[in-house]
Amino acid sequence: MDPSALRNRTITISVITGPLNGHAYQLTKASTSIGRTGGGADIEIDDQQVSALHCVVGVTHDTVRLCDLNSANGTYVDGERVQDAELGHLTEFCLGSTWLVVTIVPSHFNENSI
Repeated sequence: MDPSALRNRTITISVITGPLNGHAYQLTKASTSIGRTGGGADIEIDDQQVSALHCVVGVTHDTVRLCDLNSANGTYVDGERVQDAELGHLTEFCLGSTWLVVTIVPSHFNENSI
């Protein structure tokens, strides 16, 4: 991983519907797994329709990618089941009955440019 991949932006995954509605998780490493509570994922969701290790969000210098880990119920972006998809700022995705949104914002603002 390029060490600057997370240094110059803040990437957050927020739960917008489902049992953990309102929870937000800031990504701090190149690869973050998402899965059902008790499954050992980095982000655990209390949703029985989510697989133990459902998907992973990977961060490189210029992209944020969502990859399904052969989950039983699939991972959906824009209503379509995906194996792999690039996530942009405010992209919503669904695991089981849980909807999440990713936010990608610059970590540093130049005061002279505001």
